[in-house]
Amino acid sequence: MGTMPRKVLAIKNFNERFDLLPKLKSVVAEKQPDVFVVVGNVLKNEALEKEYERAHLSRREPNRKVIHENEHYIIETLDRFFREIGELGVKTFVVPGKNDAPLRIFLRAAYEAETAYPNVRVLHESFAGWRGEFEIIGFGGLLTEHEFEEDFVLKYPRWYVEYVLKFVNELKPKRLLTIFYTPPIGEFVDRTPEDPKHHGSAVVNTLIKALNPEVAIVGHVGKGHELVGNTVVVNPGEFEEGRYAFLDLTQHKIKLEQFS
Repeated sequence: MGTMPRKVLAIKNFNERFDLLPKLKSVVAEKQPDVFVVVGNVLKNEALEKEYERAHLSRREPNRKVIHENEHYIIETLDRFFREIGELGVKTFVVPGKNDAPLRIFLRAAYEAETAYPNVRVLHESFAGWRGEFEIIGFGGLLTEHEFEEDFVLKYPRWYVEYVLKFVNELKPKRLLTIFYTPPIGEFVDRTPEDPKHHGSAVVNTLIKALNPEVAIVGHVGKGHELVGNTVVVNPGEFEEGRYAFLDLTQHKIKLEQFS
């Protein structure tokens, strides 16, 4: 019988902050997690998102030239990220954020990383078993009611998410951990004191209710942990501020910490 991962270290919104990697490495060395979870965004990708939003407002198609202009930088940044994360040597699950676009480039970099570093897995619309006992499911991007986009930003509509996650019912996992870039609507996990409006999606509340995971690790905007249904939802806070979450799943302990 397998055991579930005991200690999980989680960060969100890496946002190309390679300068913070030495500090992250010392946290990993100190905490010795069984699993390291990275919830996007890995990339900043401001140019792509701006073009998508401008096009949306003026009801035109976004200009693909913006992707071509940024493609080389995106590929280099992703390759560097996966190399640095792979070299940590810890079992790592990466879920793409809203800005980890275009998806095809992200997945190609992920495929190369998984080949070079067997400890790295990208979870997007997919799952991984943990020693037979525990399933980990990941769904990246911003989950919305109607929008679908994978080139300039990652956005998925409700019908698509529910369709993709149908397979979970067949898995019948004993224990389930989910990783969503998008938080559910909650008290702390989708907003901050500085930004009190809700950034979560009701789609995620529906998913949590349907899947009933023990733990859901989320990203986007928010910081804190709370119960949504029977699920402990954890949002680590901003990596740029040195924030991370440390979960001991056997002791049911959650700490939101900050490296200085």
